[in-house]
Amino acid sequence: MHLVSYLKKKFLRSKDPPLPIDHQIIFLHRLSHILKKGYPLVEALQMTGWDHRLKAKADDMILTLKLGEPFSTACERARFSSTVTTFLYFSNFQDNLAEIIHQCRELLQMKKDQKEKLFKVIRYPFLLFIFLIAAFIIMKKTVIPNFLLLFEGEDNKALWLMIVINYMMNISGIVVILFIIAATSFKFILPRLSIQKKLSLYERFPPLKTYHSFNVSFLFTTHLYSLLQAGLTLKQAMELIQGHHQHEILAHYSQRIVLDLSEGKTTASAIHSCSLFRNELTDIFHHTNDMKALQDELEMLSEFFMEYMQEKINSWLQMIQPVFFIGIAIVIVSIYASIMLPLYHWMNQM
Repeated sequence: MHLVSYLKKKFLRSKDPPLPIDHQIIFLHRLSHILKKGYPLVEALQMTGWDHRLKAKADDMILTLKLGEPFSTACERARFSSTVTTFLYFSNFQDNLAEIIHQCRELLQMKKDQKEKLFKVIRYPFLLFIFLIAAFIIMKKTVIPNFLLLFEGEDNKALWLMIVINYMMNISGIVVILFIIAATSFKFILPRLSIQKKLSLYERFPPLKTYHSFNVSFLFTTHLYSLLQAGLTLKQAMELIQGHHQHEILAHYSQRIVLDLSEGKTTASAIHSCSLFRNELTDIFHHTNDMKALQDELEMLSEFFMEYMQEKINSWLQMIQPVFFIGIAIVIVSIYASIMLPLYHWMNQM
């Protein structure tokens, strides 16, 4: 009873901070390494907790396991990343826990590396953007009103240039404000949308469709491969994926596939009806009937999706900085021209 009451108090404390990503990566790396040495899970968690930074979470997870909960639930209550808890949910039906934990660690490391690259790429453009906002404000408050007053009543190109730039600044400010409002609204409204509306939204916008297409295909391929490898039939694997609601698109598609299979459709046609699944996934089920060959091809396709996503993200990151710098250079030249051309025109009139 003491153990149960302690856990209830522990899990009701919503202010407990999640484990930082760096610590999650260390935790999973050490835990998988210890498990591969042959130690049982509870003992491996105790040894992982030798590091004082990880001890509190390790102790909480041990208590959860002693209550009979699965390891994925222990990680979820310890507030690990959703990437980890999603993958570990399917570990309840497999024997290769150490390998799955190692895979979770690699995924977290990849996400961390991509975030660091993104921060490095946008850091200097962001500072320049802040500088441009300050320059726009100064021009709107001082430079432009003075020039408009200086050339009031005259009909010349310098005056028209200043008026056009003034309107462009107003439009740019409105666009930035609308973008911030839209991004904020999107963040809060999206979780409240139904799954059908989310899918419709993703399919209408190519960048969102591309990202979710690779993400959903990778998750489905990886989980299906691991469940088939554990000895489950295709239908059993689909039903398990359907029952995991943490990734609702994956669960929704699995439910649709199970329903189509019950109506007599082939697996390939059922998967093809899911618009966010990549064509490569459909092709596998078109020409593969042997279960062992299917497992091998799903494993290779999962690795392909992982590598392709990394390459795509890296290529997008490499494009951000040049495009941003070109845009900033155009704005700076426009500001310079808006100040100097009227001055040259005024000096020629003297």
